[in-house]
Amino acid sequence: MKERTFYQIKPQEETKPAMPSQTQNAALIYRANTFSVKVNENWQDKTIYTIAGPVTDGIQHSIIINLNPDVETDSLRDYADWNIASLTNELKGCRLLMQAPINLANGLPAYKAIFCWFPTEELRIYQEQIYILVGTTGYNLTASFTKKTRKTLGPQVERMMLSFIPINPSPDKSPGSRF
Repeated sequence: MKERTFYQIKPQEETKPAMPSQTQNAALIYRANTFSVKVNENWQDKTIYTIAGPVTDGIQHSIIINLNPDVETDSLRDYADWNIASLTNELKGCRLLMQAPINLANGLPAYKAIFCWFPTEELRIYQEQIYILVGTTGYNLTASFTKKTRKTLGPQVERMMLSFIPINPSPDKSPGSRF
């Protein structure tokens, strides 16, 4: 399997003079895997990463990675508790089945929670979330399963999630920043 390489790009100030109709805000170049775009200083990267797997048992399996820069706590447990409460309050019928501190494959402390909910009358979804806090940046890794795929694909997906390694940011940027 070919390994993808992701790069963190430092900000580049736009060198062309601004057009008269443009604002005088300094433009930054946002670089992604297959494109770039000029953005103003007051814009933030709110990228959500989705790594798609097979469609099995009626659902698209994936790992979704959310970055939350500037988390206001330095406690992994508080960060996890806040996310757990948010999910159980927002998803009608969502039940927390399990929660526990864990370590990623590299030894980094994390917190795991497993939920169950019914998006339709016939479909029960199990959702596994892993919360990681590095400095002031929080990461939420999410995977969803049916009862059947939790047993068949679940172990493979969990190994992928546990292999997560945050890239050390430059001192003035949060991990994953593309500006």
